[in-house]
Order: sequence, then C-alpha cells, then structure tokens
Amino acid sequence: MDAVEIIYRLRRLGKSQAQIARDLGVTGGVVNNVIHDRITAYAVASHIASLLACRIEELWPARYAFKPRGPSAHRCIIAGTQKEGTP
Repeated sequence: MDAVEIIYRLRRLGKSQAQIARDLGVTGGVVNNVIHDRITAYAVASHIASLLACRIEELWPARYAFKPRGPSAHRCIIAGTQKEGTP
C-alpha cells in the first residue's frame, strides 16, 4: 500500500498523523516518515497497521516482510558448525 492510500484510510477513520504522534509520544515527522517508508519505527508502524486493521507486512512489505537469511560463517561458528572452506 502506498503512502497516499495509508493517509486516506487514516483520515477516513478520523485519525491524523498529529493524533497518532501524540498517542505514541513521537513527533509528527516520525509518523510521516514511517508512512512514506523513509525510516523504520516498528512501534509507529505497528500502531498504524492496527488502526487500519492490516498486517504490518501488507503496508510496508519491503521493510517488514520476513526474509530468511542464509547461514553466515559467524552464525555457524556460534552454532558449533562450520561451512565448507572456512577455517
């Protein structure tokens, strides 16, 4: 969902970015930047998602969608295993 649609849906619910900022104790700029996908603030994003009755991944899929990571050498050492070719 893009920022314009998020703002539109919030307004239809009677919520402004300023109200959300006051509710969460952050600045209006933080709320605006989260909506426009410029910064990550999980508490703000999850609050907006709950207001819109959406999952956070639906609103900002590039930022909050689960992306499995492959094994790294560091995690393998911690787990007690090693990848082939690593000392």
